[in-house]
Amino acid sequence: MIDLAADPGPEVRSFKRRVYLVALLVLLLVTPIYTFALGLTAAGAVFLFLVSLLAMAIAIECLLLYNKRMRMRIAYPYLLGFSLISIRDFAEAAEKAVEMVGNWLHADAAIIAWLSEDGDSLHPMAAYGMPPYWHEDAPRINMGSRTLRQAVKYGAIFKPSTDGDPWFDGFHLNHQVVYVPLVNRDVALGVLAVSGNMRRWELRDRRLLSGLGIVLAISLDNARLSEGEREHARHMQQLAQMKSSFLQVVSHELRTPLTSIKTAAEMLLEEEESENPEGAKARLTRNIVKGASRLTTMVADLMETAKQDELAPRLEMAPVRMAEMATNALAVVYPLITTKQQHVEVTLGPAPGPQVLGDQPRLEQVLVNLLANANRFTPVGGKIALEMRDEGDDIVIAVADSGPGVPAKERERIFDPFYRGDRTGMGMGLAIAKAITEMHRGRIWIQPNETGGSVFCVSLPMYQEPLEPAELAAQTARR
Repeated sequence: MIDLAADPGPEVRSFKRRVYLVALLVLLLVTPIYTFALGLTAAGAVFLFLVSLLAMAIAIECLLLYNKRMRMRIAYPYLLGFSLISIRDFAEAAEKAVEMVGNWLHADAAIIAWLSEDGDSLHPMAAYGMPPYWHEDAPRINMGSRTLRQAVKYGAIFKPSTDGDPWFDGFHLNHQVVYVPLVNRDVALGVLAVSGNMRRWELRDRRLLSGLGIVLAISLDNARLSEGEREHARHMQQLAQMKSSFLQVVSHELRTPLTSIKTAAEMLLEEEESENPEGAKARLTRNIVKGASRLTTMVADLMETAKQDELAPRLEMAPVRMAEMATNALAVVYPLITTKQQHVEVTLGPAPGPQVLGDQPRLEQVLVNLLANANRFTPVGGKIALEMRDEGDDIVIAVADSGPGVPAKERERIFDPFYRGDRTGMGMGLAIAKAITEMHRGRIWIQPNETGGSVFCVSLPMYQEPLEPAELAAQTARR
């Protein structure tokens, strides 16, 4: 089996020696036969042997040279790609590539230059046979240069000498220069510039140069993309750290004033309940206490989220009446709705209604976020609808608003943390609602409202109370 990932030079030379040895043995055996058959003298036999040897040597050299060129056209690009495939650093890949190509082509010097982002100039990225660190201070070449522009667009371009060349002038005299385009997916990325003695066939073989250019373009472009992905990952990690730090600071700063508000509200509620427990002030104060307690829990969740970098609050599971949960959530948001003179239409079905297994404060937080979102985007005097319905083994709660609606392209991303689109706020409310819903084995989605606005839907699996042993036995008997 031919190893395409190996330099074919040594193998070709070994094969050449074997072919010459076999040819010499054949001539030594055949020459006496021809000498006897043709009746040649000793001088004639020697002449025949020498002529045959010369002719066979010329034929062998031509065939072996052709075979070598064919092998190298395959082996060199293959070996180049094989060597660069594991390198993810663009500069390192360029350095290794230019050294390999320079050695293979027996070049005096070689340069890999990359196009700038605007495509107007070429900048040397790595060099072979040039002074150390030459490429770091090398001039950028404007693509207005006819030779470089033609090389990138039309293929390898040969120059008769290095005189006046922007990169090789003064370094290597009396030699020619070849520019090989680096093209990937029909997009010009740069050039490979090589200076050397054009009497060597490697520098004149367009197929070999074209193959090296294609592999160079693909390998270096992949290394550049990998480098960009790593940079993007580092940037995203920095953003995540910034978000985590921000959450920690905000949570810490909110904790003290919230504690003061909650303590003052509880003292006020105690006083109001002693005087008139059913009065308006008592009801409003109870809402303040509930809201402050909910905010305290949310601040604790933010602190936990900042530490863990994920929205995963702890749950205390118990049977929850959905109607009761919806009523409590609506009571928290109702002052905001009253302020904007909005009309709320509630459809919950007959009491006590279905149950789900979940953490009631967390599920109420989901509805509070959806109702607050509807309140924020519904105009003054607008309509908000809260509906609960059964769908098979699931319970669906829908919150509809009459606001501007959510564009179709944002309906998936709107649940991502910190994503706001054209909306106001921090972009955390819907992300928290989604996280809590999915932790209850439910799902949340958005759909357009037929009368304008949006409808946010939450689906949760229905919970059935386990039967008492007597009831279970009675049901079994009836069956």
